[in-house]
Parts: sequence; structure tokens; C-alpha cells
Amino acid sequence: EASVLPFGDAMSRLSECLKDLRRRKVAHDAKALCRAALRSGGEMEGLYCDTKIAAYLLEPGSSSGYTAHDTIRRYLGVSIDIENEPQEGEQASLSFDNNVQQSLCREAAAIRAVAPVVEEQLRSQGAWDLAASLEFPLVNVLARMEHTGILIDRDYLEQLNAEFGEKMTTQERAIQDLAGEEFNVNSNLQLQRILFEKLALPKTRKIKTGYSTDAAELEKLAGGHAIIAALLEYREVSKLKNGFTEMLLALIDPKSHRIHTTYEQTTAATGRLSSSAPNLQNIPIRDDTGRQIRRAFVAPPGHVLLSADYSQIELRVLAHLSEDETFCQAFAQGHDFHATIAAKVYGVDLNAVTSTMRNQVKQFSYGIAYGMSTYGVSQRLGVEMDEAASFVETYYAQFPKLRDFLSAQVEKAKVDGFTTTMFGRRRYLPELLSSNFRLRILGERMALNAPIQGSAADILKQAMIRVDAALRKEPVGKMLLTVHDELVFEVPADKLDRARALVEREMTQAAELRCGLAVDIHTGANWAEAHA
Repeated sequence: EASVLPFGDAMSRLSECLKDLRRRKVAHDAKALCRAALRSGGEMEGLYCDTKIAAYLLEPGSSSGYTAHDTIRRYLGVSIDIENEPQEGEQASLSFDNNVQQSLCREAAAIRAVAPVVEEQLRSQGAWDLAASLEFPLVNVLARMEHTGILIDRDYLEQLNAEFGEKMTTQERAIQDLAGEEFNVNSNLQLQRILFEKLALPKTRKIKTGYSTDAAELEKLAGGHAIIAALLEYREVSKLKNGFTEMLLALIDPKSHRIHTTYEQTTAATGRLSSSAPNLQNIPIRDDTGRQIRRAFVAPPGHVLLSADYSQIELRVLAHLSEDETFCQAFAQGHDFHATIAAKVYGVDLNAVTSTMRNQVKQFSYGIAYGMSTYGVSQRLGVEMDEAASFVETYYAQFPKLRDFLSAQVEKAKVDGFTTTMFGRRRYLPELLSSNFRLRILGERMALNAPIQGSAADILKQAMIRVDAALRKEPVGKMLLTVHDELVFEVPADKLDRARALVEREMTQAAELRCGLAVDIHTGANWAEAHA
């Protein structure tokens, strides 16, 4: 009878095998195995295929997810779950005794069998190189980042949490004073009674339980009564306390005093990385509250945090893909990009560009990749439809290749049924063939956006792999976090210059774009200072 080893002992015995590059490994969700190896003091090298990631690349955005059982059923046509009868058209379940060891063996054998199937399909789609050179190597990089984690200033975070709690209490009393009675501020039904019956404010959007009290609807009532501003501020502080400070405090590892976020490669259909526990993408970027929260992420004594952020990467990708010389030249000149574009659009000298001109052009330039319509321009810039239409025409007149490229993207996606990034990542768009007008418009917007956002995501992943490899050769810091287009590092203070040079070199060389890649680097004792 087989003996059962404690997990830690098992990883120790497997350490030589796991780090042997000559042994090609196949796994489903290999990052979990990489993390286990790191916890036991080893590493896993030589990952040949992660079948979870392969399944994701074949069907990004799948609603059924990418569990081992689903992947095996989908690509082998068999079920390894003996409790479920095979569905019509499936082969009979693989036959094993019903116990834990046999169940694990059954799953391992099936994962080994499914690997060449998904590899063949990825090769037929031209996506195997994307998997083998980008997604699979990234698994180890993410595992190391998760394992390292980032140090948290608990005392500061507890103080911030208490301050948010006090603000909530103050705002709650203010809301009740303005309402003229005590009530549960968090009850939508009670709030509806106060707003629409007692205070007789204009009705908002109709919902099943009466009228909406969500933030977007309440903002429409701003100015109608002081209670609205108080409610919106209460909700904002509540979101920060419940969604960030309390959550972050609960996630601090008691031994390392660090937070170890989890990165997911198979969530976003565009190829963007997501994170959970905590979701770093949700931390506000530009306002003061976001800075207050980032202040809790700190460097240990003798170290600094280094933040490296790609500058306007999606616009650089758009310039590269469209091959619009004027757009590319705006980057090459080294001036303020948005001001340079505004000078072209409005036909004025660079020094005559006003802040309004620059802002309008900036809003539209970023909106292009998301299919911003004339109506969208009208709403975003606060102008009439005819003025918005004239602005769009004037803009594209300066960048004809840009307009041609965008139109061609949509038409090609309608024929192919998918879009492709610079690195060969596909995103399937059945919405383009929908009989529903709104779905078709959504599909067209995704057809514009997916190659741009997806290529930017691929470039960031390539940068992470390059930087990680360089840091393993020259250990002048550790990569801790990635969020949006930013990478955060922990660097010994006496190695800061070398670390800065290494990060900038590897990130700017992650891809060859016609207009190049640029990186903004900042440092500080905490993430707020390093994010300036």
C-alpha cells in the first residue's frame, strides 16, 4: 500500500526533478506548483506546457472557465469525474478506483494526454510561440512575485482605517440630520423613502424595487439637495474602508508582514493580467485617497521602492500598428505628445496650444482605441454634436492612415471572426455577427481595442520576463507588483542606480515599435512616493 508523505517532504524529494531543465514538465495551473516549490526552498524549471493557460489562449473569455476537468472534457472528449455520467457524444469515463490517489493519478494522466492536443491546436492557430515564449515563461515570474510579496506598514494602515471609520460616522450623522430623522443609510428602500417621498427629489431610473440610488443616478441629483453630496462622500469613504483598508489589514501575512497578491493569466480576454487578494487594479490612481492607500505599501529599511511605468504605451502601439508617420513623429520629436497632436489638429504653433485644446485632443486620442463615437466625443468634451463631428473629421484629416487602419481592423475582424495582437494573441468576437445592433457596435469597439490593448499587455509581459531574467543574473532588486502598465520593485538603496538602468533597458527593449517605448521611473520610501 502506498505511503502518504507530508506535502513539504514531497516537495523536497521532488526538488531535483523540478529544477532539472532536461525534464519537460506539463501541468494544469503550474503556478501553484511553482509557489509550492518556492515555499520549500526550491524552484520549478522547464515548464513545457500549462494546459490551463493553453485552454485560455484557445478560447479567451470562456464562460465555463479553465478547470482541469473542463479542459480534459473539451479537448479529449472524456470525463475524469466518475460521479458524473458522460454527456451525449462523449467517450466513456476513464475507469479508475474511487479513492484520492487514483483520482489524482487519473487527472495527471489526462493532463499529460491533453497537452499535445492543445499544443497542436495552438500551433494551427499560430499561437504556440505566444504560449511557449511569453505565457508559459511568465508563470515562474508571477510565482516569484507572489512569493516575495510587498511589505505593509500595519500601524499606518490601522490609523488610516480608523480615520475612514470616523469619517463614515460623521457623514452618516450629517445625512440623518439633513433627512430630519434617523434611518439606515445603507438600506436602499429606506433611502428611497427619504429621497423621493420625504424630500420629494426628482425620480431616478426605475428598478424592480422602486428607483435607483446608485452613485451614477445620485450624481444626476447633485445640487438638488445637500444630502446628495453627503451620501456620495459617505459611499466613497465606505468603499475605501470596506474595500481597501480593512481588506488589506486582513491580508497581511503575520510572519512576513507582507501582502502576497495572486496574479491570474486567464481572466481578461485581452491578455491583461488581473490580481486578487488584493485586486491592485481597483486602487484609485490619480486622487489623494489612492495615494493614502499606496502609502501603506513600503520598502524595508535600507531599501526603496522603484516604480517603472510605460509612457502612453497604447498610443505607441496604435502608432506602430497604423504606421501613421505623423503620429509616430509626434513621439519622435520628444515634446509633449498631446500638445504636439493638438497643434496639428488645430493648425497652430506648439506654443499656441491651450490647455483646453490639449485636453480635448488627449481625451479623443485615448478614446480612439475604444471606438469613441461622435456622440461619445460630444459627451466627453461637452460640445454639440455638429461641433463634435467637425472635431473628429479635423482630427482624422491629420492622420489618414490612422482612420484607414481602424476601419480595416473592424472589416478584417468581421471576416475572420477574431482579432490578433502583435504577438499572435487572438480574441474571438461573435458579437460582430449578432442581429442585435448594440451587440454589433460593442463587437466593433472590441475589434478596435483588442489588438491595441492586447499588444500592450503582451509587451508588458515580455518586459516582465526580460527584467526577471536580468535580475536573476544581476540581483540588484526584486520585482514585487504589476498593475496596469506599471512594475514595482524593491531595491537596496546602494544599488538604486544599477537597478534603474537595468529596468529601463529591459523594458524599453521588450518590443520593437516604430516610435519606440518609453518608461517613466520614480522612487520613494513607499508606493505613493514612487508613483509620483
